[in-house]
Amino acid sequence: MTYDVITPKGSAGYTADDWLTGRVDGSRGRGHKLKRVFDRKYSGDDRHGNGAPAKKLIARSKSRSALKLKELPAPGDLDTDLDLSHKHTSRTVVDLDQIQLLIDPLHCPRCGKATLLLKRDESTRKGLALNLTVYCSFCSQNVSSSYTSARAAGSKSAFRVNESAVASSLLCGMGPYTFNKLCEHMDLPGLHQKTFVNKAKSFFKKAQTYQESLQDKTIKIVRKQHSLQNGMPLDNDEILDITVSYDGSWLTRGHSSMIGIGCVVDVLTGYVIDFHVMSTFCQTCQKTGEKLKAESPKQYADWYARHKSECDINYTGSAAMMETHAAEILWRRSLHFKLRYTTMLSDGDSKAFNRVNEIKPYAADTLIEKEECVNHVGKRMGTALRNLVSDCSKRRITLGGNGYGKLTQNAIRKLSIYYVRAIRKHNNVEDMRKAVLAAMYHGFSTDARPMHHLCPTGTGSWCFYNAAIAQNKMPGKHIKCVKTPLNYDLLASHLKAVYKRLADPKLLARCLKGATQNANESLHAKIWSMCSKNRFASLKKVRFSVLASIGEFNFGSSSALGIKNSLNVNKSFHSKRLGLLRQNKRLSDSTYKQKKATQHRLKSRKEAKARRELELKATEGVTYAPGSF
Repeated sequence: MTYDVITPKGSAGYTADDWLTGRVDGSRGRGHKLKRVFDRKYSGDDRHGNGAPAKKLIARSKSRSALKLKELPAPGDLDTDLDLSHKHTSRTVVDLDQIQLLIDPLHCPRCGKATLLLKRDESTRKGLALNLTVYCSFCSQNVSSSYTSARAAGSKSAFRVNESAVASSLLCGMGPYTFNKLCEHMDLPGLHQKTFVNKAKSFFKKAQTYQESLQDKTIKIVRKQHSLQNGMPLDNDEILDITVSYDGSWLTRGHSSMIGIGCVVDVLTGYVIDFHVMSTFCQTCQKTGEKLKAESPKQYADWYARHKSECDINYTGSAAMMETHAAEILWRRSLHFKLRYTTMLSDGDSKAFNRVNEIKPYAADTLIEKEECVNHVGKRMGTALRNLVSDCSKRRITLGGNGYGKLTQNAIRKLSIYYVRAIRKHNNVEDMRKAVLAAMYHGFSTDARPMHHLCPTGTGSWCFYNAAIAQNKMPGKHIKCVKTPLNYDLLASHLKAVYKRLADPKLLARCLKGATQNANESLHAKIWSMCSKNRFASLKKVRFSVLASIGEFNFGSSSALGIKNSLNVNKSFHSKRLGLLRQNKRLSDSTYKQKKATQHRLKSRKEAKARRELELKATEGVTYAPGSF
């Protein structure tokens, strides 16, 4: 691998802006399409360009990511500390045999013969940096010699290419093993594992400065938006009360992970405000500390005193308690940003909400309120019904299985969907509660015992019975018209208990805003794509991945340039160009997914797939079960 200076403008006459917007691939190619997406995004006009203001997105958490994306700066406004005076400088992968073809016609400056050869010295290779020498075979003299990479800034031994390779690998979620595997297939020399790890450790330390600047920038935006929302001066310096979405995640699946994270997302803006990473494991302690401890407790004590500041262990509880522990730290730390997280949107899976109210991080009389994630609440119905079938089967009571009116898997799926719809479509607790219970009683109804008193009335009602009554018609037969029949005698006592708990007015009141934790889930997916759940990672590696993911989540692809800048890794206009193209794709995908037609199509496809799967299971019977065959 080597480096070369290229001039993108060349004979084609393209400018740097052409490259940044992707127009180099064709006069009317993908670059124009992506540019139109950007123009439409930032113009404030509607999709037909008639000057009408764009439709305002509803203030729900599921729309915040899309809204935040729309507020990202346009290509020309992305100030990323990129030195555009070197915008025509770039790297390229070169086949060294091709370089020899360029040298062949050249003449030796000493003897004047066209006998120059390109020699490579593997003994002096430094990672990806190779020492090349132009040698004259006629006069047996070295004409010139140089490495294929410049030295890193402030270093006499490190090379830019190696530092860039490590930084790029970390930003792409690759470790030394995966990076060298890529080099293996690219026929590149790769990097020694120790070289990679040592450079990565130095980068992890340097990234702390970027974390501080990232948080400062985020807090300023969040405070500004909340001040505007509350009609307060923009230079307001008072403590603000805000609603945040909080969720935890773990490096490995299950409840035995040694590393976990907790992230706070502002519901109004969709920006990630703060995070905390916990670890119960330190590889240095495991390898060196345990050995010293067994040999000499005194030497271990001296060693640990030196190692303590670098130790990865910052938490000693169980994995399940990590989410709660992180919440305690983050809520206390909020005052440092002059913010108070007075409302928590959570999934209810941990004791985090109870804990922050116990520690009273703010004034003693300041209670933190709770909102429920609608998606997680919706899952409770399916979980409760499946557990009900399982628990009753242990008592030899068969509620599930096949048969009319039983709690089949399809019936459970439909009742869960009805439950979520009832929550989403109503804006007050009583209407929400009636809609939740209506699905159950509608299923209990028969010709002899109709129970449609909670179903909506009128000719437009989804309830066939009440719609027919409103039209002065005879209702159809229940056995044909009730799509999810429920056997009253078999299920009534069991289902009423479940619905009583899940239709509790206090629970439904926490769902009134229809908020979700989609932003948190999206952030977690981005983090673990950069730091795989299938491989071990240290606390510092996970923290770096979280930081890089939050930077891109909050500010788009330009954040990667900010990280490289903090790491003192060189970057060119290609870094910005490809980052903008990736950001364009993210914007266009978000716009596509926000369309009602797209959402309806995806929803229909998902439901059809679920129905097909249930039909296949019913037809094929049990085809796989541990130890059953």
